[in-house]
Amino acid sequence: KINTKNYITLESESESESELRFKLGAYLAGLIEADGSFAIHNKDSKAKKYTPKIFIVFNINDNPLAEKLMSITKVGSLHNRQQQGCVVWQIQKIEDVKKIINLINGYMRTPKIEALHRAINWYNEFYNMDIKILDLDSSPIDSNNWLAGFIDGDGGFSINLTDRKKKSAISTKRVQAFFKLELRQNYHRDCSIELGGISYFNILSIIARYLNVNVYSRSREQKDKIFYSYMVVSHNLQSHAKVINYLDKYPLYSSRYLAYKDWKFVVEQIRLRAGKPLTIENIKQIEKIKTQFNQNRTEFDFSHLDSIV
Repeated sequence: KINTKNYITLESESESESELRFKLGAYLAGLIEADGSFAIHNKDSKAKKYTPKIFIVFNINDNPLAEKLMSITKVGSLHNRQQQGCVVWQIQKIEDVKKIINLINGYMRTPKIEALHRAINWYNEFYNMDIKILDLDSSPIDSNNWLAGFIDGDGGFSINLTDRKKKSAISTKRVQAFFKLELRQNYHRDCSIELGGISYFNILSIIARYLNVNVYSRSREQKDKIFYSYMVVSHNLQSHAKVINYLDKYPLYSSRYLAYKDWKFVVEQIRLRAGKPLTIENIKQIEKIKTQFNQNRTEFDFSHLDSIV
């Protein structure tokens, strides 16, 4: 049942579903692998059986994106978790889950493909379906919009503006721009070597090689637990150029798109400055951006969602 041709049209697809898969399949796969999860009944469990479900969590500010994706795919329901600061797209009807599976099957790139395969096996075994089990997508990372979905789930842009001193006196400001992706080090279930194993190092190293940067490991302690993660950071103009080239071709759809536009403007100012001190006008522009950057943003324009399909 293994089919390594990730971009075939599945036999059960209509023409419209095939087009949707081509435009949105890789993006949804990246989004699910970043901020989504599968709930699949353990067939050996004596608990009441339930069909596979898919959950995708969005920041509360990204409710327009969740609504748009639900409208386009025509599956699932949204659940507002205002107190937790999020919106959950819940997909649980048999045909709805099958539709999402058909969209993302063949586009996944992380150990979370193990959960997708368990869901497919469930449908094939208990509902006598014949959904093909496709391998990890091994195409170049910049060949589709998977990374855009992944960044919409787990990526981050930052801008630092600090005082630059000369002879103990503040002479001007220094600006730095960073793009970061951070993931836990290991998947929580066994995943075969054929599917890449349990470590997320492989996918982050692929992204790091594309950006020509390093993969860092990080540990941090919260209460009584220690969390281990891998991190990729774009920190120079060369790696920033790769980020920009990719995201201009495959745009973000969440509110991170707004952060990206501001971040890109600052990167361009750094490039044009070519090592020269920031002008007063530069500083004022960047300070204004920082007042509405990331968590400080209070106004959101989601007109970019019109470009999805």
